[in-house]
Amino acid sequence: TDSQRSKQDRCRAFNIDPDRIQVIYNGIDTDTFRPEPSIARNPWQLITTASADQPLKGTQHLIPAFATLTERFPKLRLVFIGRPKPGGETEKLIRRYGVTDKIRFVHGIGADEIRHLYASSAVAVVPSEYEGFGLPAGEAMACGVPLVSTDGGALPEVVGNAGRVVPAADPTALASAISELLDLEPGAREQIGLAGRQHILDNFSWSRAAAAMSEVYRSVLTSRTSRS
Repeated sequence: TDSQRSKQDRCRAFNIDPDRIQVIYNGIDTDTFRPEPSIARNPWQLITTASADQPLKGTQHLIPAFATLTERFPKLRLVFIGRPKPGGETEKLIRRYGVTDKIRFVHGIGADEIRHLYASSAVAVVPSEYEGFGLPAGEAMACGVPLVSTDGGALPEVVGNAGRVVPAADPTALASAISELLDLEPGAREQIGLAGRQHILDNFSWSRAAAAMSEVYRSVLTSRTSRS
């Protein structure tokens, strides 16, 4: 499985011996998801990507956090890679907090366009209550964007010390961490983003994942051969 948290959850749910499950982290496509120095960052643009109306993805916590931030940072805007259900809870929440004109939903786009949106953003946000791995967090970091993430599920395993990690389901903590990054000088934010990319390069390459998977196969084959 792809994280220690997923391993724990599977062992508990299905009463599996932990020794029978091997953790191999997913790889992140760092060639596709990479910094774009030629694209200027908008210091007032946040970005997130999620299934907008899936409660576990935490949109219901991000919207009030974002609304609070706009009181202090009136120019702040949110690019949301995803599509809310027409008339659904996300749309209702956005209207309730009066931020309809400050959020832009984008969907049906390819990896290159996603990379360009990351490149033009000051801060990426992953507000999930639970992730079995956390691919959006890894891809944002691979693009060199400073990240604020919750501690939902396996996200702390992916983010490590290279991003801001706050308690899940806590809009106040989310807003505070984002605010701290927005208060930094652009150069300081850029250094945080570059450290995040290096963290992904060092720990979540596909070559590392492939080597670990090959080792599992070799171990199983050796075990079967010795038994026969």
